[in-house]
Amino acid sequence: MIVRDGGDSFVLIRQHDHAAVSEQLARALAPELLPPDSLRAGVVYAAAQHDRGWIELDETPIWNDAAGRPYAFEDYPLLPKIAYYRRGIDEVEAVSPYSALLCSLFYQAFFESLEGEACEAFRSAEQVRQRRLMMNLRADPERTRLDLLRLQLLDSLSLYVCLNEPGAAGRDEHPWYREGFPAADGLLPHGRRLRASWIDEQRLLLSEKALLGETKVELRLKRVPKARIAAVGIDEACRASELETVELVWRNPPV
Repeated sequence: MIVRDGGDSFVLIRQHDHAAVSEQLARALAPELLPPDSLRAGVVYAAAQHDRGWIELDETPIWNDAAGRPYAFEDYPLLPKIAYYRRGIDEVEAVSPYSALLCSLFYQAFFESLEGEACEAFRSAEQVRQRRLMMNLRADPERTRLDLLRLQLLDSLSLYVCLNEPGAAGRDEHPWYREGFPAADGLLPHGRRLRASWIDEQRLLLSEKALLGETKVELRLKRVPKARIAAVGIDEACRASELETVELVWRNPPV
């Protein structure tokens, strides 16, 4: 779950709904960033499904007493999170082995700096999967590296709109993306840094051409009143809250 404090309510975004925004942006990526070749579909599918392991976990939000809010993806208990990560990659592999390779690499990167038996077991198992898939697919290591950057960029672009209040600027922006999106450094010419900014509460502007053109995306979310949570608990309050669809528009910089 992605959790944003909205004052008198919490804005909750299911991970798979966040991934749906990644997919919509993936379909609109300019050919300079994502070539229109036989591997493009695998990147798009990876973007769409990279968080499918969260589908069941997000069905029942859990309250984090220490933080005074629902558990978010950053601090969700590690062991169930790892188990569902693995399950999600398994399900992706059943449909698209190349997408699963990208998802496996994507999740392994999260655990590079983490210690502990469970983290090491996850890394080891995914490295075995990666070697098998690379061999079976005869995947090109350099193309795979670039496609992983594309997946990381699509994840970050979606998270930008999920973690930020619409219209946020400067110090009000989420700290992860105040300096832009490093994943794009290896994709854009001359290593230029891709940045995003809000034009208003619905429209966003990119600092470099990254999309085919103006791109509309739909983000599903719930606004769960804090008073309702205090009265009936997070699970019942979430179930009673309406699922909203917010339309956002991404633009390339003016020519």
